[in-house]
Amino acid sequence: MEEIKLLNGAFKIYNLNDNPDLSKKVLDYILLRLIDNKENFEKMIEMLKVDMSFDDILNAFNEAYKENDFYKKNNNYKQGTDYYSGDFPVPIGNIVVETNNVLDVIKYFVGGIKSRNTITISQTEYYELSLSNMVLIIFVEALAKFNISRNTLMILPYEECMYEEFDEIIEIENGKVSIKQKSFSPKYVIYIEDHVFDSEIKIEMERLKARNIDFELIEGSLESALEKIKKKKPKGVAIYTKNSNIAYDFITLANSQNVFVNSSLLNAEELNDKTNKFYYKKKIMYPSGQEINLDEYYKEYTNKFREIKTDLFAREKINKNVKEENEEIKKEIENSNETSLIEVVNPWYKRILEKIKKLFFRK
Repeated sequence: MEEIKLLNGAFKIYNLNDNPDLSKKVLDYILLRLIDNKENFEKMIEMLKVDMSFDDILNAFNEAYKENDFYKKNNNYKQGTDYYSGDFPVPIGNIVVETNNVLDVIKYFVGGIKSRNTITISQTEYYELSLSNMVLIIFVEALAKFNISRNTLMILPYEECMYEEFDEIIEIENGKVSIKQKSFSPKYVIYIEDHVFDSEIKIEMERLKARNIDFELIEGSLESALEKIKKKKPKGVAIYTKNSNIAYDFITLANSQNVFVNSSLLNAEELNDKTNKFYYKKKIMYPSGQEINLDEYYKEYTNKFREIKTDLFAREKINKNVKEENEEIKKEIENSNETSLIEVVNPWYKRILEKIKKLFFRK
């Protein structure tokens, strides 16, 4: 499935963006774009004879917008004499959601943006001209305005989705939700990024062998190491490196419950890997003498504003002053120089973009 490569790339782009307010800014802008295209949605609803109103679309967005945001919220941060460690919820990865309901599409798109997962909607009743695809265009073009990949969100025919390649499968039938999440394997992985640590790695290997712990050594580029780890989905991984930037990217992107830097995998823990439909829990650990500052890493996501302002939808907000303020926000974003994201977009999106855009959307 070629789209998986695009999804992996999109996940990387979104999660390496360290702006803690990013998802809120994106969603606020998407809301403005939805409202701005009210007339277009009503035309599509009438044309397709769908038993729905534009208010239903806004209410679905509102409901998902108000849900708690757990992204990188620290639960157990510790600073010892020699090591920093802690665990927190992180995005699962690539999630496929099987649904034909446009309101479910909206809710999972909003949830994916908040949690920084990629969301692929699998539809057994796929039509190029649909409300779901109209929603998709508004959402992904808004993502691109913030230099987030359009491939973060997709809608594909059911036949094109190879479920076994996704990290989580969500099926919705008659209002009932079934969630299947890949479990972590008991194996450990040691990634040797810098051989200056060979003596420490040798000691670590002896310790793991003494405990009969199954492990594997890997080398090569960070990208290839992360790809191998994603396929293996090990319980614990450790990188040995002197490069703080590589260490940060490894901590953020490695798909494992325990992600350590220059630290023993004997410290790995059994964590609940099913925090909820969008997150699993990850423990990180590294020596306090390293250049990476875990304290700052946590502060970045816990002390800055990340709470959802639900009063955005309050009736009293709909007045002339707020309308003018929202228009200024929209104008600032749309006139920004940082809105031209050049990328390879999945062919299904290309196919529906021009068709729906010509019929409905105004700039």
